[in-house]
Amino acid sequence: MLFVIPFLLGGAAFAVAEPPTAGVDPLAVAARDFEERRFDPALALLAEAVKQDAPARALDLRGCIYMEQGKWSEAMESFKAAEQADPKFFPPRHHYADALLRQGKWQEARELYVALMKQTNILMSNERLRYGVLIANLAGKDEENAAIALGRLTFPTESAAYYYSQAAWAFAHGKKSAAEKWLSTAKEIFTPKQTAWFARPLHDLGWMKEKPPLVAELQ
Repeated sequence: MLFVIPFLLGGAAFAVAEPPTAGVDPLAVAARDFEERRFDPALALLAEAVKQDAPARALDLRGCIYMEQGKWSEAMESFKAAEQADPKFFPPRHHYADALLRQGKWQEARELYVALMKQTNILMSNERLRYGVLIANLAGKDEENAAIALGRLTFPTESAAYYYSQAAWAFAHGKKSAAEKWLSTAKEIFTPKQTAWFARPLHDLGWMKEKPPLVAELQ
């Protein structure tokens, strides 16, 4: 941000950079920039955040930015570094599997989602992993295992997993109208931020036109 010094020098007003606000959390600001798709400022802030109290979260968010930019090697390296910085912080492992999925590495993504199910007892995380398995199977044209994965996402789910799994199955089988009804129902129950992760693979596979919002996951 710039402010203008209220005096003239040589007939011109000089704009001087405003000093940074003390106490600002660079990770929080970077997360906001990420969600607003201001990736370069976010990366600059994360370079500082990595040195502070939550390096794993900063490294994980940096990986998510690289993933959005299609910089796969950098993304994977960041997720690995985040896991090494804090092995108890689960999102980097999950995001690593997401990166495999986005690259079309269906089998690798599915195998990692399955392995990660044994590493978390958090219900919402487990629902997301099961959904990831379904998407990997559908995208990989593995009909038998896709049907099994769908059967493991039973109603009700704490997250939007049930509704989006039904929509994904319908899309994959040419039932667009039914899929859109499932999505419409989900939108009545959950916020866009709550459905963004589930919607992203549907968009990437060409089943949804609207690109879902980005959500920084710092917990």
